[in-house]
Amino acid sequence: MSMLTLNGTVANIYEAPKGVNKETGEAYGGQHRIQVMCENTLKNGEKRIELVDLSVDDVTPYREAIGKPVRVPVGVYVASGKPAFYALKKQQAAA
Repeated sequence: MSMLTLNGTVANIYEAPKGVNKETGEAYGGQHRIQVMCENTLKNGEKRIELVDLSVDDVTPYREAIGKPVRVPVGVYVASGKPAFYALKKQQAAA
């Protein structure tokens, strides 16, 4: 069981574009990603809708969940002073 869970509605599924780094020759991209629309309550009580992109190993459970609420086990890190999320590997999302 994860400590953090991202709750929201699956808005989209896509594959990140593939490419090759010209300097290193290293391939990148091709990961499957889901976009989860989440509601964030602000300090003043107002609500802000945020779209969170998460890389996932298997998009199969999310294909039937487009437009439906899900709970995705996530980890968090800080990027540019803001929290960012990643889907935990080997953990299943719940509807």
